[in-house]
Amino acid sequence: MKIKAISTAALLIILSACTSEPDMTEQTDDGKVQSSNQETENTETENPETAQKQALTSEEVIAETEKQLSTDVPIKLPDTLNLNEGYHLTAKTVSDQDSYQIIFFQTKDVIPINNAKLDQLSDASILAVLSGQNYDSNEAALEQISYQNFEEIGGKPVDLGYSITGYQDAGAGSVYLSWNEGRWAFSLRARTEDPDNLLTDSKKIVEFLESSTLPAPKMYGTGKFDTMNEHSRDQILVWQEDRTVYKIEKAEGALRTLEIAASIK
Repeated sequence: MKIKAISTAALLIILSACTSEPDMTEQTDDGKVQSSNQETENTETENPETAQKQALTSEEVIAETEKQLSTDVPIKLPDTLNLNEGYHLTAKTVSDQDSYQIIFFQTKDVIPINNAKLDQLSDASILAVLSGQNYDSNEAALEQISYQNFEEIGGKPVDLGYSITGYQDAGAGSVYLSWNEGRWAFSLRARTEDPDNLLTDSKKIVEFLESSTLPAPKMYGTGKFDTMNEHSRDQILVWQEDRTVYKIEKAEGALRTLEIAASIK
């Protein structure tokens, strides 16, 4: 009887060992064995929300921004946008059948497109505002351009280089320097006491346009730039393409405005 009891106990121990669930193991490509529990832990640490907040390149943000627009207006966007070092690009969009507007921001933190946090940003975070608007006719679109032939208007002739003549005028505490290039008309404004800065900035624009191509207007385009200070955002570039009018506004300075336009193909 004593021997039988011992044998029964031994049998129970063996059965218990066989029915217990050992950790599942899997051999990896490099021959290492990894437990299923470890795989579960690794999977749980991959947070989808974290992955979505990873910074996109400027090109990727622009592509994603275009997907947010629902409009019949042919969309014009730059290939890329230059940011201050350490900043990320994001955008807020508004669109309907006949218009769209995109406010591009540069931010220290990664903020998704059209996120509510964008409403809390100051104007200093704005990189540029781009828009497109369809009008009823080509003539109605042309009325939005305010194109002028400055040679006909006249003023004090100023040599801007590259065989381009500007015309200087003054009034109400401001001095203006204006000129035409092709179907574009440009005008810069500065304080009356800063005519030298006005000439320097105008020559920089002329030089930039010698090596960079703006969108081709159909019929005309105008650029009106404020050079009162280097951080001025009173800038606007507008051009017509048949019955559609495109604008670039609120960029910091004339050259940044033109850089954005030159990137539009």
